Amino acid sequence: MLAMIRRIFLILVDSRALTPGVLPTSADTVAAAALTLTAAAAWTWGVWVEFIAAAANTVDRQITGLTLENFVGAASQGEVQIGTGAGGAEVVEGTWSVVSHYYTLPNPIRIPPATRIACRYRTSTGVADTVDAKLLTQTGF
Repeated sequence: MLAMIRRIFLILVDSRALTPGVLPTSADTVAAAALTLTAAAAWTWGVWVEFIAAAANTVDRQITGLTLENFVGAASQGEVQIGTGAGGAEVVEGTWSVVSHYYTLPNPIRIPPATRIACRYRTSTGVADTVDAKLLTQTGF
């Protein structure tokens, strides 16, 4: 019985089809280098930075984590948000405190095709604090 359940599970969830990825990539409409997020005034969100345009997002994907590097300013007291939707009308999918350089999200964020993905940043000082960011993704589910 256990073997049959395992076989059904493997048919339904074939992890061999999962493909890890990173945004932005050179295949997208933005540069492959990490994108710089800039904070505004203290605890005020900076502008949204696009990681992939809706037209370039052609597959279902999950955001599984993010990487942050080259902190400038109050890196120990900051937050990053991931949002989806048209520029100026982003919907917040999640907010994370900035405490390290690599985050695995406790629950992946599923993003349907043709959805724009963007991020923004804020810190306690907001004096031109910046961080370079990439999103970790997976497709093929």
